[in-house]
Amino acid sequence: MENGPVLSLPQRATLNLSRTLNTLRQWSSRTLKYTRQLFQERIGHVLPTQDIELEQNIQLLRETKRHYENVLNEARQMSFYFSGLLQTQRSLGESFSELQRISGSSDDLVDQLVRNSQCQKTLALNGDSLLHSINTFIDKLQTLINKTIEDTLITIKTYENARIEYDAYRYDYELLLARNKSEEQTSSTDEYIQHQYQHFKQRYEKSKDDVNIKLKLLDQNRILLMKQQLISFHNAIGAYFSINRQQLNL
Repeated sequence: MENGPVLSLPQRATLNLSRTLNTLRQWSSRTLKYTRQLFQERIGHVLPTQDIELEQNIQLLRETKRHYENVLNEARQMSFYFSGLLQTQRSLGESFSELQRISGSSDDLVDQLVRNSQCQKTLALNGDSLLHSINTFIDKLQTLINKTIEDTLITIKTYENARIEYDAYRYDYELLLARNKSEEQTSSTDEYIQHQYQHFKQRYEKSKDDVNIKLKLLDQNRILLMKQQLISFHNAIGAYFSINRQQLNL
């Protein structure tokens, strides 16, 4: 097997510089085309490629995420205030006990002080289980929003960027087709434009497929997770009031 010529240090440096400059030119060209396409879309000079059904599903996901964020914020508020209520119930129970202790056994209020002290302590103890369920619900919802949904949104962002790049090169390709109607020969530049168009079209189609798959999987996982958590949340609240009713003879 023959080895290629050995390059001197200056030659290697020149080659590396040439490669770097070529990469920079390609990056600059892509960035310029991307920016041009985005600007022309915003001022209405060109129409973007659209998949209506996919765009509707993406919009629905973003709206759903906002609603889940609202539920998460309300659940956090519930946890915060309920935790404060439990602490107040414990303190109130201790205050009743202290008042009963200094009142003496002959005081007519002793029985009621004991009863109310036990009531508040029981409510606080049973409330700990409900608070744990609320916080579990919050943790699962945070994971759904900040990891599962966010991962899908990252894929969507990749798709949106690929779509803009594809349209930018599609614009050049359509200009080429219009020009070639009156010309028989094609140049190396024409072949390059065709190659870039096909390359970014494939990237766009792949990214669109990725989004459709992610949306389908997300919807399945979201429904499964939320069904489990909503049932657990409802059962925890029901159990809290049920056990309080039984233990306090309400």
